[in-house]
Amino acid sequence: MSSEEVNLVAILYPKPERAGELSGLLAELTKKVLANEPDTLTYYAFSTKENSEIIVVERNQAATQAHVKSSYFQEFAAKVPDLVVRPMEVKMGHQLASSERVLRI
Repeated sequence: MSSEEVNLVAILYPKPERAGELSGLLAELTKKVLANEPDTLTYYAFSTKENSEIIVVERNQAATQAHVKSSYFQEFAAKVPDLVVRPMEVKMGHQLASSERVLRI
């Protein structure tokens, strides 16, 4: 296991009439990530006020490839094209060395 953390943001653009369905699929995916991916440190989704975007936030210990290759992610990804108005955008990177993390949990 690598100790280097990777931060990822995925932006999905749901069809207005399918946003609830996409949210439900993400809730199920989140449960599977929690149960099966011990190297995933953070994983959650939220929607914009207008519900025009759903943003998924993930931080893991270089386990992104294992996540996208999992059967449950592949099942999710196969359903997404029918639920969105355009392909999702994915941004991935590392925390800036000069930026301290603030966690108040």
